[in-house]
Amino acid sequence: MRKKRKPGGKDGDRLKREHGAIIKKGKGLIKAALVYPNTYEAGMSSLGFQTVYKLANQIDTVSCERVFWPGRRPEGKTVKSIESGLRLNQFDIIFFSVSFENDFVHLVQLLGEAGIPLRSPDRNHTHPLVVAGGVACFVNPGPIAPFIDIFLMGEAECLLPPFFDLFSPLGDKSALLASLEENLAGAYVPMIHPGKVTDKICVQYLHDLENITTQSVITASDTAFKDTFLIETLKGCPHGCRFCSAGFIYRPPRIYPEKNIYSAIDGAAKKTKRLGLVSSAVADHPHIAQICDHALDKEMRISFSSLRADRLTDQFIHVLSNSQVKTATIAPEAGSQRMRNVINKKISEEHILSAAKKLVDAGIFNIRLYFMIGLPFETNDDVQAIVDLTQKIKAVFLESSKKKRKIGTLTLSINPFIPKPATPFQWAAMNTLPILKAKVKIIRKGLKKTANVNVNIESLKKAKINALLSLGDQNMAQVIEDALNSGWTTAIRKHADYCNDLIYTQKELDAPLPWDFLNNRISKDFLAKEYQKAGQAKKSAACPMIDCRRCNVCIHP
Repeated sequence: MRKKRKPGGKDGDRLKREHGAIIKKGKGLIKAALVYPNTYEAGMSSLGFQTVYKLANQIDTVSCERVFWPGRRPEGKTVKSIESGLRLNQFDIIFFSVSFENDFVHLVQLLGEAGIPLRSPDRNHTHPLVVAGGVACFVNPGPIAPFIDIFLMGEAECLLPPFFDLFSPLGDKSALLASLEENLAGAYVPMIHPGKVTDKICVQYLHDLENITTQSVITASDTAFKDTFLIETLKGCPHGCRFCSAGFIYRPPRIYPEKNIYSAIDGAAKKTKRLGLVSSAVADHPHIAQICDHALDKEMRISFSSLRADRLTDQFIHVLSNSQVKTATIAPEAGSQRMRNVINKKISEEHILSAAKKLVDAGIFNIRLYFMIGLPFETNDDVQAIVDLTQKIKAVFLESSKKKRKIGTLTLSINPFIPKPATPFQWAAMNTLPILKAKVKIIRKGLKKTANVNVNIESLKKAKINALLSLGDQNMAQVIEDALNSGWTTAIRKHADYCNDLIYTQKELDAPLPWDFLNNRISKDFLAKEYQKAGQAKKSAACPMIDCRRCNVCIHP
């Protein structure tokens, strides 16, 4: 019988400050560690992570506890669960919930520091079963496949209950894995399929959200959204920006019934006055205005995960102003209209300038602008257009600010483009570091003398690493191990030919891709046609969110 440890130190203090943590006690419970391979602040801001926590603990035979990557810390400090202080190697199962590819490295690091053999074939019945899921896994699991016993591909509501119906902590591990892959839709066992998988693994999706509400289970002050109750309004995004996987793997977007959201708001109002409405396209919920009114009637302050410039209506401006929002975000993504056509970002310069004016007129003086550089088919003129558009926004910004006798700040967040699997740009090459540096120079030089404009550039080295983790196959596992042992610079130099070919070579449209064995329902031919349209700077219509025959999803749900 395991000795129960009491949480202590920082984790114990966090548990006291939380509202909604689940503590399950009893003999014979399956002990599951739910691991978010990033910080507590990031993990507790993830609705997907919180949903898995709730679903697992709803199963009578399971006690699920949370574990987080602690970041930099003194050597020898053991990673423990929040709820009871158990170490990772004391659980029956370890569930990794992975939202972003850059967390793949933390996943491997956590296994090693827990004394668990990194590679699946090297483990035996004394080690926890290592399971992974989350959107980063069902887009491309290749880079971490050798470290994982079994992947659960798809949405947790479809996978967790049947998984635990089949799981037993006793018995032979190989037999268990074989049974799970054979009998559980969405299960992928790399050890059974170490090479190319010829049989498609069908990623599992909820057919509808009629009886589903995705919301905060735990609220806490130590998160990116301090004491904010989060509610998801829809899954996916209809707009089809060609760089974004959410716009394709979640097709067609599914809308949460407004009655479910009203009920969640009513419950949230009893706990906090801060409400966050989240999704890839919050404003596309057909009843978003009524949802906001309902929350305002409860005297809640509302924030949004994102708002498109063309959807920034007077209603949303009113909500932002009433909620005392100090900084709003607009994501033009590209400076020129040509490049916005290339990426299928269906907003115009007029939309962007109008949105900036409305925000300042409403007393929201700080605006953050998101742009990308290194996009497919981009020229230096398109990069210069980021400077030109920023100066136009600044002019509108300044004119409106003077009337208010207060001038805020424009902050540009510049991110290098990274090709993503399951998107039309999955075949594209990433710009090399010298080319990206030259494009950064254009922006910095162009805005150097522009007052009240800050330019933040994402680390170009980190972007390269993220691209490797996004596009890699199982050979990337060795690069990850070498990076943990010797650092990324040494690891990339050691595997230079593999790494450079992986991210700097444009792929042929008929070339096999490491993630082809996953059936995300989206037609590869459709993605290829979208890539070709991008090269012609042609826009495509948004997903109609009803049955059609364009991308294959609705033909073969």
